[in-house]
Amino acid sequence: MKKWLFCIWWFSLAAQAQKADSLVGVLKKAPRDTNKVNTLFEVGRAYWREGNDSLARLYCDQSIALAQQLHYPRGEAKARLQLVRIEFEYLTDLKTAYAHLDIALKNAQSIPDKSLEGQVYLRRAQLYESFFEKQSQVNPLLNKALRLFIEANDLVWQGTVYAEMATLLTNEGKYAEAVDLMLKARRLQEQANDINALRSTIPNLGTFYASLGRYKDALQCYKDAEKIADKLHDLRLRAYVIGQRADIHEKQKQYPEALKAFQEAAKIHEMTRSTQWLPRTYGRIGGVYFQLKDYKKALYYTTIADSVYKSEIDSKESLEHVCQINFGNIFLAQKQYDKVIKYATAGIEWASSSQPPLRRELAEYHRQLAEAYTHLGKPALALAHFKQFKSESDSLINNEVLQKTMVSSMTYDFEKKQQGNKLRIQTLENEKLTQTRNILLGLSAIGLLGLAFVLWYNRRLKLKNQELSRKNREIEEALFKGQKIERKRVASELHDNLNTKLAALRWHLEAMQTDELNGFNQKIHDKLLEMANDVYADVRLISHNMLPAELETQGLHAALQKLMLQLNVNSKTVFHFVTSGTNERQPSPIEHQLYNIALELINNVLKHAQASEVWVSLSQSDHQLSLTVSDNGVGISDESKSEGIGMKNVHSRLEILSGSLAIESGPNQGTKVTVAIPI
Repeated sequence: MKKWLFCIWWFSLAAQAQKADSLVGVLKKAPRDTNKVNTLFEVGRAYWREGNDSLARLYCDQSIALAQQLHYPRGEAKARLQLVRIEFEYLTDLKTAYAHLDIALKNAQSIPDKSLEGQVYLRRAQLYESFFEKQSQVNPLLNKALRLFIEANDLVWQGTVYAEMATLLTNEGKYAEAVDLMLKARRLQEQANDINALRSTIPNLGTFYASLGRYKDALQCYKDAEKIADKLHDLRLRAYVIGQRADIHEKQKQYPEALKAFQEAAKIHEMTRSTQWLPRTYGRIGGVYFQLKDYKKALYYTTIADSVYKSEIDSKESLEHVCQINFGNIFLAQKQYDKVIKYATAGIEWASSSQPPLRRELAEYHRQLAEAYTHLGKPALALAHFKQFKSESDSLINNEVLQKTMVSSMTYDFEKKQQGNKLRIQTLENEKLTQTRNILLGLSAIGLLGLAFVLWYNRRLKLKNQELSRKNREIEEALFKGQKIERKRVASELHDNLNTKLAALRWHLEAMQTDELNGFNQKIHDKLLEMANDVYADVRLISHNMLPAELETQGLHAALQKLMLQLNVNSKTVFHFVTSGTNERQPSPIEHQLYNIALELINNVLKHAQASEVWVSLSQSDHQLSLTVSDNGVGISDESKSEGIGMKNVHSRLEILSGSLAIESGPNQGTKVTVAIPI
């Protein structure tokens, strides 16, 4: 039937499913180059897809103008082909459409671009399909386009040509061949992963299935096409799918559902101003009203459809067979037999002159004439047309039966081969499974048992480790708290008791009358006073450094800095403090342990190094805290590095902190001790 003549081209679309508004935003900042030509073209195509043909033409015209200024023939040709595609919805200005095709062909050949040249021939063939007087040129143009697409290895456009050829085969009633070609087109387009090409192929394949009565397959195709319409924001595709579902409802005599769906499709066609599809949809609405025996509304919608068709189509052809058949049926029901003869006779003339002849329409026109002449009392003419009706309808029925049988056989053979392959594969797999099944089962059982035991044991061990870790943390926290309390107590005792007594001793020594002492006793007195002062200073230093307030309130950095100041006052050795990296506070246990390590190392220097200068360095990175104490003293021997209470205390504290110790020293070369703590 002729309804497929428009389907393929109506659905031909390329590029991305991007909304027009977002593309317009890109244009505002785009420089005047070939990319802007392509973007203008994409905007035009996006507006056309959304049903806004006036804006689509505007942006395509701008794309052509800029392409001409930039001498960009490919961009110009693409925009002209899109304008031809838009014109196909109207068929009101064929002269301009043909001019666009002529210029696009010259541009494609000048590049040269075989794929683009093939698109020109394809578009011209699609235009010619709508007009009986040019249908003889359609197949040569399609073959020419297909040859160019094959040479260019363009799978998408090859599929489009096969789909177009399939459409032509349906007009001859060759549905099996049409389905085969359409499936070939679908495979090529799926191989190229082009959703825009599939938007035409899939719904048309559904239309072919519906003509064969395979409604389940048809509805699945329409469902797939509807998903594509959603992705592409394509109102025209949605309207087509709705209309085809309505056609299935009508064939199944579900007239209310069919009427509702056709009316929904008509609203979209009205909104998108699809003048090519609007009259056909009005005609289908009229046909449904006829089936509902509402002849008044049937005549109303059929008249509107005929009027819109004749006013919009720019061609010598002025006949739409849906309307023509509706008029005949309505006037038969109203017993206006002269009008039946008028419309049916005109319909036969146009249907028989089509290439190939439209047999379904011819059969219907002859049936109407047979009934009309019977009621007019002209049995000879009625019999002649009845014979013609039987000839056309029997041929159509026989062809359809053959096509259905062929499609069923194709499906059966394919499924049978597929099932045979599955059985052979299954047999081979069973043979392999028989050889290895028992071993695999045994190994699997052993593996599962082993895995279960390992998981159980690991879980049990993990719980025990967690419990031990928790207890260790509690012990460490308790020990640290105890040490802290004890240090506070000892520091307080030293400061409040011993230090007070030492101060009293100093005062008494200073208060003694030394005038009467001889020289020897005077020296002893001075020495005692000096020793008392030293002991007093040492006790003060020890009591303060056992738990300095700065360590609690300001952290390790401030405590060490304060310690250096005190040492420089009370000691003959000069102390230097150097820091690097960040000075972030660390947990209290870490700071206390490091402070005590620093005290131990400084004490060792003061006792043994005989150094004049000492450098204390504190550095902190993301993962490590380092303390270095170096001096310019006499150095220490390898045997002495780990001996002594002080170094043992350092090692024990580092063990708690999981830290490391490095000592560098040599005779009269000083000593450098580096402590590293992970944080």
